[in-house]
Amino acid sequence: MDGLLSTLASQIKRCDNEIVLLSPFFEGGGFGRLIDVLLDALERGVELTIVTRYLSDTDSYNYHVIQSFMERVAEQGVTSRVSLVDYTIWDDSTPIEERTQDGEHPRFTLHAKVMLFDSQAAYVGSANVTDYGFNRYLELGVLLEGAKVEPFRKLCTFLLDSAGAVHVDI
Repeated sequence: MDGLLSTLASQIKRCDNEIVLLSPFFEGGGFGRLIDVLLDALERGVELTIVTRYLSDTDSYNYHVIQSFMERVAEQGVTSRVSLVDYTIWDDSTPIEERTQDGEHPRFTLHAKVMLFDSQAAYVGSANVTDYGFNRYLELGVLLEGAKVEPFRKLCTFLLDSAGAVHVDI
């Protein structure tokens, strides 16, 4: 999976404006492999949007991994360049206290794995941003460029503009 990591890192390094990262699962070891290049991109003025699930659950794995990342972002003084979005839609009947990673299952949630780079390139694949996704499982993915990226840009715009996208501060 070194090819996947080097491809993602290379695309992040090429970005001038925006990275959108959609992934249902984050884990420290996997995400840690991208943090330095993401921090460098933020330092260059690139905007980063992370869309995942369970960010509103302060006990979830995703919350803790992203919280740790945001501490590094704060140290660099670039928090204004990061947007965090929880994409987990619950039935109205699900009590707030059960809207957790280990509680009720959401009605609808994100499972896509996409990274959009300046709307010029997109990685679309099966790997979560975890050690298993980057190092232990056989994953498949493709890097698209040119006109083939447009449907993924539209998907990201749709998700971010939809009622299910909840912006979170960590």
